[in-house]
Amino acid sequence: MSSWKGIHELYRANPLEADRLLWERESEPLSRRGFLRGSGLVAMSTALGATIPFAHLMPGGLIPAALAETVDPFELPGKDGLVILNDRPINAETPAHLLDDDITPASRLFVRNNGIPPAVTDANPDDWNVTIDGESCARPMTLSLADLKKKFRHRTLQLQLECGGNGRSEF
Repeated sequence: MSSWKGIHELYRANPLEADRLLWERESEPLSRRGFLRGSGLVAMSTALGATIPFAHLMPGGLIPAALAETVDPFELPGKDGLVILNDRPINAETPAHLLDDDITPASRLFVRNNGIPPAVTDANPDDWNVTIDGESCARPMTLSLADLKKKFRHRTLQLQLECGGNGRSEF
């Protein structure tokens, strides 16, 4: 049995211990005053669309709203067999016994996200764009998928891709 637990399982078992493990903060049990203070911060950050700069002052033992939108079991469509290490952000790895193909099929590739990916509804590739900009970009531009296909030669290469987290147990 795996010792990995998702955020909902941790908070269900022991909310204050989950705070300590996930956010490295020592929390006091929720009080009425703490609840009101936290609710005000959440409402303010929602209205402003900004992060909460004093999140450490929020009451302990509560899952942040952005991470608590559902308690449904987490599934990754098309990724059967992967071990889900976390659902927010998504972190799933492939057991070694599923990695015996010469070329790893897409259904067996690991999944790592550093944030919550946006929901894709009615995904139409014709609407996809990539913007290249920033302070070091000499010529900012936005390219559509059609632009990329037209301006660049298509190549198929067999390469190796290794997740940077593969050595995480050594740290």
